[in-house]
Amino acid sequence: MNFDMYSGYLTVNESHGRNMFYWFVESQSKPSVDPLVLWLNGGPGCSSLGGLMTENGPFWINKDGATLQTNPYSWNRIANVLYLESPSGVGFSTSNTSADYTTGDDKTAMDSYLFLLKFFEKFPQFASNPLWISGESYAGHYVPKLSLVISQMNAAGQNPKINIQGFQVGNAWTDPQYDNKGAAMMWWSHSMISDNNFQGMLDNCDFSNIGPLKNSVNPAKCNSFVNQAFDTIADINIYQIYADVCLDNMGQGQAAPLAEASLAAQLAARTPSPLKADLLKKQAGLRDQIDRNPCREAHMTSYLNRKDVQDAIHVKSKSGSPVRWTQCSSIVNYSRKDLMTPMQSVYQQLLQTNLRMLVFSGDIDGIVPTTGTRLWLAQFGLPITESWRPWMDSEKQVGGFCEHYKGLTFASVRDAGHMVPWDQPLRSYDLFSRFLLNQKL
Repeated sequence: MNFDMYSGYLTVNESHGRNMFYWFVESQSKPSVDPLVLWLNGGPGCSSLGGLMTENGPFWINKDGATLQTNPYSWNRIANVLYLESPSGVGFSTSNTSADYTTGDDKTAMDSYLFLLKFFEKFPQFASNPLWISGESYAGHYVPKLSLVISQMNAAGQNPKINIQGFQVGNAWTDPQYDNKGAAMMWWSHSMISDNNFQGMLDNCDFSNIGPLKNSVNPAKCNSFVNQAFDTIADINIYQIYADVCLDNMGQGQAAPLAEASLAAQLAARTPSPLKADLLKKQAGLRDQIDRNPCREAHMTSYLNRKDVQDAIHVKSKSGSPVRWTQCSSIVNYSRKDLMTPMQSVYQQLLQTNLRMLVFSGDIDGIVPTTGTRLWLAQFGLPITESWRPWMDSEKQVGGFCEHYKGLTFASVRDAGHMVPWDQPLRSYDLFSRFLLNQKL
């Protein structure tokens, strides 16, 4: 590669032996002056190496699970990008204190802040570069919470002061009431569930307490309508409703841990009908031409569990055998209270700062969809500074639609699902780079 990479561990709590694993890719342009972007995948409890190896990193996994291909739309074309496995217990990040695996938003944000301080100690040449926080899915909590912690620490005079400029967060789990209702709206508006099914959920479900359903108008009826929806769309790729599902190894995906909180996420781990395999085989020729590799996560898992790969990226192994890496952690016990807590109060505090904020959304995501994002954005009541309009990608196609508010920008990404850089790498890069460089969308 034409850039430097570093990976390994930084310790955020010496007494507990709490270590955070990172993979850092320098910019392909001017690393000494280009922005530093911290990328966080969601879950909660899913690895940001998913972002590196299947989305916006400099390479993707090939179908053989053994080799890599160059990503021409990598975000490190213009930025230094830092991928952090957070919280401890996710991916290769570990602790010598098992109690550390019980965590929540505040602890996760503070550990990420401490990690950044350690990172700048190790890489002081990047300490003054502009910092951006980015991520997707449950990073709808991670990103604004960390941004607020950094802003508060800076205001309190903490040294070193971190040069944060803003954040970009996609398909962000933000407010259960609106994100869950938006999922039901999305399924109905895209002809995935019936009128009766949709109306039944509206009439009987308290969307702020989905997963398991609680305090509904009629819990039994609510569950009945929700299960009816699940049965109807069980064969859909809920992360991207027009994409094929992976039949080789049905991975959980990064939103699976939301299954205890999210209406849509309860659908994410369901196995598709085996009948679909025959259909996909018949369509193999066409699919190979337009393939978005629905099994990319499974191939990444195979790759990261190779001993030679783990040795190369400095993974610590107590036994000498490869560490078992998974996309989403089975040992992290994340606070359900935090999962179900709306983030509006955090945004209200952030809107009092000078940070630039972009909320983006793939418009065919069925799990944390654009419909829900637009519902919770409307609750802010922010003055509109530029009305709804299309934004054009670099191929002069409509990349999506955007609206600018006082202190915040919203942009959809056309024909993208939950993981926008996976589905639309060019449009993702266009959106990322323009906002980063303060160019017009």
